[in-house]
Amino acid sequence: QPASLINRQDLGQLRVGDKADITIIDPNCQWTIQSEEFSSRARNCPFDGWDVSCKAIATIYGGKIVFEALGSRIARCENTQ
Repeated sequence: QPASLINRQDLGQLRVGDKADITIIDPNCQWTIQSEEFSSRARNCPFDGWDVSCKAIATIYGGKIVFEALGSRIARCENTQ
């Protein structure tokens, strides 16, 4: 329970009505990391070109979808700041 380590009892659970900060992972997605597809302007990824077997397909922050992958491309990526 990482939330309990920082004394945040309001975090660490998914409940109806609560805001969610989660990343949804597809554990069976085979893909090659290509840093030029990242939303970041930085291109210095040490894993560029690696074949991997899982992928983040969506991120929900503050109860809103801020990142969503569609196939091999990013369908949505919002700045959360």
